[in-house]
Amino acid sequence: MRHPLLTLRRSVLAHLRALHEAEFGPVSPGEFLQIVINGSAYRWLAPLSTLIVALDDAEATAEARIAQAGAIVAMFSAGTRDPAFAERFLPLLQDSPDIAVANGQVAQVVRGIARD
Repeated sequence: MRHPLLTLRRSVLAHLRALHEAEFGPVSPGEFLQIVINGSAYRWLAPLSTLIVALDDAEATAEARIAQAGAIVAMFSAGTRDPAFAERFLPLLQDSPDIAVANGQVAQVVRGIARD
């Protein structure tokens, strides 16, 4: 679950960085990281980042893992996804082939979880 989500997040951040640099000029990776962490324009990414961090918890119980799987399904399912996330994320699928491909990989994971 973690790898497809990381790939998706990297693709989203690369696209957003290109947009930012087109408008404001080049920034270093560290500067852009600070913009993402501290900037209100990127707060919509927080649920995705939080989910990835939760997946990194090596001491998570089986119940926590099940809850994480449910959170992934909810984040990427049309009926349950966060409207603030969807409002910013869904247009990116049209703007970036890399994001669309990474989202397809996440969708495969979501379908697999939903079946189980």
